[in-house]
Amino acid sequence: MKKRQRVTPTTRPVGRVASHFTREGTPKTSYRTQAEAKSAAQLAWTLNGVDLNSYRCDFCHQWHIGKRFRDD
Repeated sequence: MKKRQRVTPTTRPVGRVASHFTREGTPKTSYRTQAEAKSAAQLAWTLNGVDLNSYRCDFCHQWHIGKRFRDD
């Protein structure tokens, strides 16, 4: 009789913690100041045309950049 292998489901963090992690579950790059985060977001726009914003993380209290939410 074969043994069943346990499969651990991959879960994404929810709530405020979700803003600290990428889709893959790894922590986002942290920036010490808002100016550093804005500079990284501007660089992403210049190099790749990706529109990102900077925000203060409620989880680690550092700054991250991420995609803008639509306000439809």
